[in-house]
Amino acid sequence: MTAIAETKARTKRIDGDTHFFYSPDYQNLKGALSRAQYLEAQDILHKTSTQRRPPAKSGAQERPDPARDADVRLEEMDRLNFDAQVLMTQDAMPAPLDPVMAKPLWLRIELAKLYNDAAVEMQNRYAGRYIPMATIPWDDIPASIAELERVKGLGLKAVQIKGSYYTGQNLDTPELYPFWEAVNALDIACLVHNTTQGCGPTIADHDTSYPMVGTERFHRLHLGTYLGFGLDYAVACAALTLGGVLDEFPNLRFVFYEAGAQWMTYAMLGCDRSFYIERSCSRTKTLPSELIKQHCMTAIESLEPLEQLVEAFGSDNFIIGSDFPHPEFQMLPNATTDITDKPRLTDDDKAKILGGNLARALKL
Repeated sequence: MTAIAETKARTKRIDGDTHFFYSPDYQNLKGALSRAQYLEAQDILHKTSTQRRPPAKSGAQERPDPARDADVRLEEMDRLNFDAQVLMTQDAMPAPLDPVMAKPLWLRIELAKLYNDAAVEMQNRYAGRYIPMATIPWDDIPASIAELERVKGLGLKAVQIKGSYYTGQNLDTPELYPFWEAVNALDIACLVHNTTQGCGPTIADHDTSYPMVGTERFHRLHLGTYLGFGLDYAVACAALTLGGVLDEFPNLRFVFYEAGAQWMTYAMLGCDRSFYIERSCSRTKTLPSELIKQHCMTAIESLEPLEQLVEAFGSDNFIIGSDFPHPEFQMLPNATTDITDKPRLTDDDKAKILGGNLARALKL
């Protein structure tokens, strides 16, 4: 990359964490499935969509929804002073803790293709404005690799994964080594976004469909999303560093979402302590904090002492992500002014956090 191109990429403001729902034509599944599977798929998709969709208000006039309308979303993006958005969309991941909402593997493999085709179309139609993720089934590694190879050729630059493997294993499990090998060779980024908890009718009814560290203790008070994500990501970084994954696959890049930045400093400290004190238990010869700095980024939160974090760790590992238009954006928005108005950040720091770091991770 030339110095001129790098400067241009660094000044582009990218909202690193936003959410969007495609409206694919599910009839396109018909040619990929048997007749029996297609009929079953119709029932499954109807059930899951109606359970997730809030009831319409009687007599209410429907307004364009930026979570589903790409053109309206552009207006919102401009209003929020961003040049581009990374899109978190429907995924094809397993849901082992929620059998009601879970979809069978054969359906999720085909849904991944459907969603990824929609992502490619949107990326091409709105060139430079939307950066969609790819999705994979993940519990079928060969199918996941095949789909990644396909969408890499179509121009997608990142794939969404979780902070642990669906069986409750850490990210250094040998089962994932063929996947890491493929991602390393394809040179695409991994967007790590855990599955949020649903908000039930009581404070003791907050469940998630995907396992993470402490899942069994996070059914109350919505702690799983707002504390659990960071704990799970810290363990993920331990597996990737102390577990030797980043030594084995040096092109891997990870961006973590909706946990703030301070979990990463805790992960650095804990992994380094393990490295210094119990070196024989580690599968790396490199200080874990250095590996985390080289391979991992995280979206910051407006409540955090960002200037102090940058003073301590530098600005290369932090990005801005608003969670638009989800609750975090609605209640605690991470705005561009949260970065530009920080007097102790240099212009270079601000440019990196506002988009330069993400451009580097995604190789834009």
